[in-house]
Amino acid sequence: MGFDWPFSPLWLGLGAALFVVALVYHGRSLFEATVSSLAWKLILLRGLAGLVFILLILRPYLETDEPDRSEFRLMALADLSGSMEVRDDRGGPKRIERIRPHLDWSASDSWLNRQREKYGKVENLGFSQGTTRFGPQSWSKPENGEKTALGDALDATLKDSDPQSPLGSVVVFTDGRNNEGRPVMEVAREFRSRGVPVNVVGVGEIKAMGDLAVRFIDRKPKAVAKEELLLIGEVENLFSQPIQSSVKLSIGDRLLEEIPLSLKPGERRRISFSPLKPKVAGPQRYRVEVTPPSGDADPSNDLDSLLVLVKPPDQFLTLYLSSRVRPIYPFVKRVLADEERFEFRSLVRLSEKVFHAFGEEIKPSYPQEPAFWMDYDTILFDMETLSDLNATMVDSLKDFVRKKGGGLLLFGPVEKGREFLGGLVPAKKVERVVSKQDLSLRTLEEPLFRPEDEVEEMKPFLPGRLPGFFVTAQNPASRGVVISRANGRSVLSVQAYGAGKVAYWGVPHDWRRAMTDEDGAKEFRKFWQALVQWLGTGGEDRLKIEETEKAFLRGADAGLQVEALGSDFEPSMDAMVKANISGPDGYERTIQLYPEGSVAGRYAGSFKPNAPGAYEVSYELEFPDGETLSRESYLRVSESGEEAVDVSYAERDLKMLANLTGGQFLPVSEMGPDWEPTFAQALPTLRQRHSLADAWFFFLVLFLVTGIEWIMRRQAGLR
Repeated sequence: MGFDWPFSPLWLGLGAALFVVALVYHGRSLFEATVSSLAWKLILLRGLAGLVFILLILRPYLETDEPDRSEFRLMALADLSGSMEVRDDRGGPKRIERIRPHLDWSASDSWLNRQREKYGKVENLGFSQGTTRFGPQSWSKPENGEKTALGDALDATLKDSDPQSPLGSVVVFTDGRNNEGRPVMEVAREFRSRGVPVNVVGVGEIKAMGDLAVRFIDRKPKAVAKEELLLIGEVENLFSQPIQSSVKLSIGDRLLEEIPLSLKPGERRRISFSPLKPKVAGPQRYRVEVTPPSGDADPSNDLDSLLVLVKPPDQFLTLYLSSRVRPIYPFVKRVLADEERFEFRSLVRLSEKVFHAFGEEIKPSYPQEPAFWMDYDTILFDMETLSDLNATMVDSLKDFVRKKGGGLLLFGPVEKGREFLGGLVPAKKVERVVSKQDLSLRTLEEPLFRPEDEVEEMKPFLPGRLPGFFVTAQNPASRGVVISRANGRSVLSVQAYGAGKVAYWGVPHDWRRAMTDEDGAKEFRKFWQALVQWLGTGGEDRLKIEETEKAFLRGADAGLQVEALGSDFEPSMDAMVKANISGPDGYERTIQLYPEGSVAGRYAGSFKPNAPGAYEVSYELEFPDGETLSRESYLRVSESGEEAVDVSYAERDLKMLANLTGGQFLPVSEMGPDWEPTFAQALPTLRQRHSLADAWFFFLVLFLVTGIEWIMRRQAGLR
């Protein structure tokens, strides 16, 4: 402590003596003018005021040694390795997100900006396998899944320390993982020898780590439409303690079954789900999912999906629907109703209010419920009936083919069919033919028959003196299957439509073939059974997705690939294909797939998943004629490298680092913007002088003392 009195101390002593003499003289006057008790109080107040006044004249000051902010550095290190992408609580923030409020340079009240205000500058670096300058793009770097080299980062910080600007303190934000480079404790001893403390902000939570995995065991189950399907899964507990969870089986957005589980440590349990009965043939994707506990290390195996190819049923439910009695009806009925593979039903209108109904559950009236068609595999449909059905039933008939994948054989007036059903009818225009003699027809092997059926030996014909119809114009995607030997025009035209198949039949008097001879009857039977069965099996899978059980790696390109067939079953090169991808952490992205030149009809693309887990991919194809196809798929994404092996929080190691170097350890949950790190003791200092005369305290005391004296004198009647 010192004084800023600019003159000789003798002047100070002389002034003090004069003040004492004046105070004594003034005191004698007070004892004569008032009572002694009041006089003593006034003398003490006057003396205290004089003392404070003298102190202000002397200008006392204090000198302190403070660190020179321009001569040392404060370093903040942020962990940007793959383990900082982990969520310690399901649905909670990632570890990297927990340190963001403290190192956000754009927030005025962040810890980083508070330290900058106090020390002028804070060097902010990020580290994973190497050390880099920390910037706005650094927050996304943990998505790359790089290893952690904490020891190397601290070592580089210490080696870069300039003697002219020594390292004053280091603050590390990390979860404590160190799987590459120098050991942390080895570097910590070097910090200790240099006297530089390492302050640690621990990011993470101490909890049991393990893995709960689920998968389908049988990857190729036997599946037939309308028969029981058994799906079997397996759940494995790789935690070191018992786990309570549940496993769910679903298809699309529909939950089929949920089973609660209680698993012992290391237990592997086989799960047999309740039998299912797929209603229709075709590909169906089932999904099994387990509810993971907190601390689950690998979210990629929490879900598994299985594409089941459901085969056509052994029995095809067939409906014949007509607005009037046609001669071919009894022949088709006998061929299908007498065969075990077919369950035949029919509804024929005889008059305005009278119907002929054959088969169980068939009511003698036109159907009114849109779901009526969906029970059948194949429908033989008279297009004269369209004007008798309401618009809802016509639309649901289209859905029967397009969505359900049913088969529809159309006969009757094409004009009415095109008016009501549009492009669903394969034929655009037909020519009515009545010849004097039978016209020879030819049946193609594909797609109704197999080589062993020897279709070359068949002798179909268009009966003479009875009307028949040649298709003169058809949809671009349609193809003739039964054609004229003379002019090549078709009488049976087929096409794919959505998920199903449609055919137009232009020989309404084909029953004559069944009456020619025994061979003709056999041929008639074989033809109609093959046609109805082909229609009922649904179309060929026109959207093929490459399935893989192998998990993709986070941060690496995940390939997507589909093969598309047009409605003519040929590889399509002009479709628009896009994939809508959704995944963990609200990941949403749509990418365009482009033709791959090496394989006709193949479309490919890729995306880079930024988090482990299950990703749903919804493919959408649009063809030039407006037809659309869609299919869903799933793929698994897992962590890569050593960062995925152990993501536990190493709090004990971090406390040892802080204690060994003389720094502080603080959990990130307890950190605030005003937290002060520990600094090195041997730092360049500046001597600072603090004038006490500038302190408001002395002026306040002087004001109070003189004010109290003035009040007391007025109360006593003194001047």
